[in-house]
Amino acid sequence: MKIAIAGTRGIPNNYGGFEQCAEYLSVLLTEMGHEVIVYNSHYHPYENTEFKGVQIVKCYNPENKIGTAGISSMIFCVCGMLFVKRRMCF
Repeated sequence: MKIAIAGTRGIPNNYGGFEQCAEYLSVLLTEMGHEVIVYNSHYHPYENTEFKGVQIVKCYNPENKIGTAGISSMIFCVCGMLFVKRRMCF
């Protein structure tokens, strides 16, 4: 099954909470044989396109321009969902 995780700052976890859950869940699902893509913020320091078998795609995150709460989170999530739609839909 193809699975996308969007709305997280990214893996490997550098922030806590949801990012830790996204990392553990994505790695576990990959180990179970699923194709998993995590959409990272373009600010995430991890540069590789794969982490423990999980594909990583960097998405634009405007948090440096408009802050970390509210609208920047919504824009980042929308950007991630647009990538998901283009790559995962048949």
